[in-house]
Amino acid sequence: MFENRDFRRLALGSSLNSAGFQGEQVVASLLLYQLTGSTFWVGVGLAFSFLPMLLVGVAAGASADHFDRRKLLPRCEAVQVVAMILVAAMFWTGTVTLTILLVFLFVTGTVRAMHQPVKLSYAYDVLGADQLVGALGALSVVSRFGQLIGAVGAGIVLEHWGAGPAYGLLAIFHFAAMLALARLQQRGGPVSPDAVPQSLRQNLTEYAHELRTNPLLLRLALLASVAEIFGFSFVTALPELATSTLNTDAQGLGLLHGARSIGGLIAGFLLMRAGRLKRNGHAYLAVMIGFGIGLVLLALSGNLWLAMFATALIAFCAASTDVLVQTMMQLCVSDRLRGRAMGAWVLALGAGPIGHLELGLIIGWAGAATGLALNGGIMIVCGVVIIATMPRLRNL
Repeated sequence: MFENRDFRRLALGSSLNSAGFQGEQVVASLLLYQLTGSTFWVGVGLAFSFLPMLLVGVAAGASADHFDRRKLLPRCEAVQVVAMILVAAMFWTGTVTLTILLVFLFVTGTVRAMHQPVKLSYAYDVLGADQLVGALGALSVVSRFGQLIGAVGAGIVLEHWGAGPAYGLLAIFHFAAMLALARLQQRGGPVSPDAVPQSLRQNLTEYAHELRTNPLLLRLALLASVAEIFGFSFVTALPELATSTLNTDAQGLGLLHGARSIGGLIAGFLLMRAGRLKRNGHAYLAVMIGFGIGLVLLALSGNLWLAMFATALIAFCAASTDVLVQTMMQLCVSDRLRGRAMGAWVLALGAGPIGHLELGLIIGWAGAATGLALNGGIMIVCGVVIIATMPRLRNL
């Protein structure tokens, strides 16, 4: 797959984009905790970051099928560059407040919500259905590698030079991603350049109809929402876990996020080599249960090394669930609806704010260990229930 020039450029751009995104998660979460002294506000900040998934997920999927994906990708990066430069300047001048930081997280989250369905459906454009699991696995690998660089790099810069330089580093990551994606050549979209495209309104109407009439797509979207609420929200607990339980600092938090990237890298490598799986559903349910086990293990961690191992296990399962559900959602719709299928996945990610707020409240009331253990138990129970009651999903 890496013999394809456009896929190589897409992979490079995805890696650099992920470095900027993960670095932002490290910097913003720690700044929110330092500004407020409360994990609840970390959850609020992450909720602001993921709320756009819910608000613009449908429009993002429709746009991915309406516009040329090749052109949308670098434009998303250009907006991120401007946003990072602006917030860096505000930190340098000392004008950043809690409200400004929350607004900034909402803006960058909106751009990310637009970027995701475009990137994932463009991978199908370049390599096709037969290589889709491998392609998404490869994108997961390079993205997690970028996350590792972004998390550790942003943590080090924040610790030694402050928030302004840290956001300056994130702007550099997104600028490099923009340059890589601007060189894409293959047109992105399910129709030929000479065809008359549907209007955006027609795209949205057809999207709504597909969600109503395709129960498998709807169930997959609901499962992605469950994983987002009770699984992916674990990042809300990391700042308090790092500073209060593990007695570490910004660099230690960066190492936890780095371990998260390593776990995702391993998952991506395995999926990339697996090619097209015969039983995506079985694999998906297995990693969903593993996700819950990892959360419980993180809750019980008493030192940084064990917490890093647990975080890597969680990330392995998280990356696997993403790739597998993205694959199943694109394969269960017609070719012209692939962008909108990924829009449904982004819409499912819009449930993320619920999870961040839920975990933030539980941590404020009973501590990080209780919140993580509770969510881990819910993930395990959901996986077992699905195995027992949804045979069609198991056999996808």
